[in-house]
Amino acid sequence: MRRAEVQTVMHILTSLGFGGVERRMQTIGKYCKPTQMKHVFVSIGSGGETEQALRESGVEVICLNNSFRIPSFCAILSLVSCFRRYKPVAVHTHGSEANFHGLIAAWLARVPVRIGEEIGIPSHSWIARQVFRVVFFSAKYVICMSNAVADWIIKSGEVPQSKALLIHNPVDLPFSREKQQDHMPCFRIVFIGRLEKVKNPVVLIGMISWLNKTNRPAELWIIGEGSQRTMLEEKAEAEGITDQVIFKGYQKDPAHFIRQCDLCIQPSLSEGFSQSLVEAMGCGVAVVVTATGAAQEVVKEGETGWIVPYHDEKTIADAVAAAYDLGSEEMYTMGQAARSSVKNRFAPNQYIRELEDLYLGIERA
Repeated sequence: MRRAEVQTVMHILTSLGFGGVERRMQTIGKYCKPTQMKHVFVSIGSGGETEQALRESGVEVICLNNSFRIPSFCAILSLVSCFRRYKPVAVHTHGSEANFHGLIAAWLARVPVRIGEEIGIPSHSWIARQVFRVVFFSAKYVICMSNAVADWIIKSGEVPQSKALLIHNPVDLPFSREKQQDHMPCFRIVFIGRLEKVKNPVVLIGMISWLNKTNRPAELWIIGEGSQRTMLEEKAEAEGITDQVIFKGYQKDPAHFIRQCDLCIQPSLSEGFSQSLVEAMGCGVAVVVTATGAAQEVVKEGETGWIVPYHDEKTIADAVAAAYDLGSEEMYTMGQAARSSVKNRFAPNQYIRELEDLYLGIERA
């Protein structure tokens, strides 16, 4: 390989709308340097918010507009054609459907470096585990963004320990929250995420009601969209707390809202690595999280936030009550400790350098 030659890596995703993995692609697009490697982003399905952001960053984006439901033979054929046209040195797939179609297509197209990535802790059946065991066999490595994800894919038998590689997600930290001279009109809590069952947003409504009963009135900002929004709105109305639960919808810049809050809460039932959690801590806001995925690797109990062992509203409300009782001064101090703990740990430049060294190191071996 000539030193002056710039090699191409293709990132394969199911879609380029919005979400945690999509926001990570925006970070890669923003920080990658085309003089080192050319990063091309391929959506098996449709484009959207992230597609536009990537194009604005000056990187190449391809939307195949195929079904990504397993198995999609059209998706595999489209990807094979794409790989043969671009001749990438590496293909990096992100998430279950992208892993399935992308790794098979990369093997068929004889792409030299094939990297899978598990972005969460999937609920695969026994049959699905055997299928992915075969799919991952063609990959040199399977990247995991937390020890919890790595432990799961090894114990499930999908990936041998020798192939599981821990690389934490990059997070482009926002500006920190400024110290409030006067406490806000009320204690304000923020949730950022998809309004889906796995994120467990339903407990937040009952949590606000419980706080009211203990004379700890709070305001909840919900940032995100999803299939449970109507149900959550109806539940808030039934509880008589519509004035305390404010639905902000999807926001391109959630940090603007996070900085106006006292506490960020993540009550997920399952989580691989939460980018919104690290972003909230980067804003200088303390957190309450359930003990899932990377939470215990990121949050220091009692120093940068609270880790709760259960997903029910009473357990979560107890932790929020502890935060409420600390007062604004102590909460600000904890928030600043949260920012310090993540400030240099998830640097985008370091992440991209680690990825590119991985791609080229395998290719040169």
